[in-house]
Amino acid sequence: MARVYLLFPETASEVKMLSDINSGHHVNGFVALSTVDEKSGVRRIVAEQKNQIQYTWGHIAAMLLGALPGTERERYRINAVYFEFENVLSAGTTVVESTTFAKTLDISYYNSLAANRDFLRVPIQVTPALSTASGYQSLLPVENQTNQLTFFAQTTGATGHGGLSFNANAYSKVYAAALVAAPDIEDQTKDVIFARTVFAADSQVVKDPSSQIGITWTVAFT
Repeated sequence: MARVYLLFPETASEVKMLSDINSGHHVNGFVALSTVDEKSGVRRIVAEQKNQIQYTWGHIAAMLLGALPGTERERYRINAVYFEFENVLSAGTTVVESTTFAKTLDISYYNSLAANRDFLRVPIQVTPALSTASGYQSLLPVENQTNQLTFFAQTTGATGHGGLSFNANAYSKVYAAALVAAPDIEDQTKDVIFARTVFAADSQVVKDPSSQIGITWTVAFT
């Protein structure tokens, strides 16, 4: 009987085959943070930077790629953004948070934030746009030109998930964000982190009375 060695490697060559599976393919993300005027809807970009894909993205991908119609797995789509914020002393106060962090960071991090920190858990506002990652037009068949998704969300509400006030009077400052799969929008404990990014001091945005904070998140599968 033939061995199913991709599931149960037994020799050195089979182990190497497993380690080579992801050597030439990647998932990458890019984030644009902006302020959004509540009256006009005009967006002003504040920061543009890469994100870090967390190890838990693999769980999201495995659930979705192996989903059968009508099963729970179909619910593991990316459908929410976390806006992490801290209530600081003044608009000019910088939130101290390292821009480098472990790829193992997961939902447990958000369940143990400091007392002056919280996050807004907001849904993706529109259907993610499909496009082609730069440089891949000639590498993909005409009928399969889309290998990139762009998500958009913006802050809403006056209270974080943990109960902390989010408003201009509290000097609520967004210092990081995460792209999330929420299989049960009513149960945050089931959320899975796809990617996260932390903004440098000069890119952090304090809540303004007349605007919201938006994020455009592009993810390419190459």
